[in-house]
Parts: sequence; structure tokens; C-alpha cells
Amino acid sequence: MKIVKGRDGILSKSVKLYQLSRKVHKWTGLVLSIFFMFIAVTGLVLVYMIPLGVADELRTGKEAGPDQAIPMEKVVSIAVSQDLPGADSVEDIFRIEYRPSANVYQVRFNNGQGVQMDVSTGKVLSTNPDYSTFLITLHDGTFFGDWYRYTILTMTGLSLILLSFSGYYMFGYPLYKRLMANKRKS
Repeated sequence: MKIVKGRDGILSKSVKLYQLSRKVHKWTGLVLSIFFMFIAVTGLVLVYMIPLGVADELRTGKEAGPDQAIPMEKVVSIAVSQDLPGADSVEDIFRIEYRPSANVYQVRFNNGQGVQMDVSTGKVLSTNPDYSTFLITLHDGTFFGDWYRYTILTMTGLSLILLSFSGYYMFGYPLYKRLMANKRKS
């Protein structure tokens, strides 16, 4: 881009803003690319976790309606009685998911262990390790704590907005200048 100086040899405000926008865009993008890559990689692994073998395939339970589901206390009792390492009490449970399409409860523990059980009978269908819980906590920031979620991820999101606007400006400003120059010529 050609630098346009005014009559007194000083850069115009719009050129200064353009140069500042380039610097902010470059350095913000460079520093935050680490976080963007981390979020992108964990997101892609989450999308493809079953084909990659990171998560256990969802089993199918016996055909039954939600009104025939076993109570939550029994789900917890069955899950913690599986003698899985680090899965001894309700405090060790990260999340319990109900999957109506497969009639399955998925109990996910904080340590990556998982139990799939039939909704109506409580029969355990699988006790394979499920690393998707770990990946989810990495991806959404809960693994690192609230400071990461509310500081780093907030700054990453706001910086992505800043990068978008500075990119629009860096693309649009030269285009606008060319259009103005062409109008003056005609």
C-alpha cells in the first residue's frame, strides 16, 4: 500500500489507523493463535472421537419408554458399584446423560471412566474408559478452572472479534481508497 502524506508531510489519520490496525491484527493473531489452535484441535477430536477410538460407541438398551426408566438413585448405585478405579461415590460422577434414542444412561466419571446402562433394566452395557469427558473439559476450559474459562476464553473470544474487525478494515480500507481514487479520475 502506498503511504499517503498530507501537504505538511504528516500521515493522515486514516493511514495511521490502518497501520495500527495491521500491528494489532498481526500481534494479537500471533499470540492468540496458540489458544485458537488448542480450541480447534480439541473440537476436531471431539467431533471425530468415535472413529478415532477416543470414546466408546453408544450401546442400545431394551426398547422402553421414559416412564419405565429406573430411578436416578439406582443409576448412581449401579454405576459406583462397578469397581472402576476412582469411581467410588456420587462425588466422583461428572455427568449422567440420558440418551432416549438408544434407551441408555451414560454415567461419566471425573477420571475418564464411563458406564453405559439400560434405562429400564439397569443392566450394564459397557464400562470402557471414556476420554470424551476429559476432552470436553479441555475444550470448554473447565479442566483448568474458572480462571481459565472466564479470563483466557473470554479474552480469546473478544480478541477473535477484534481480529475480525481489524481484518475487515485492512481489507476494506484499500478497496475504499481505490474506489475514491477512481471516482476522482472520472
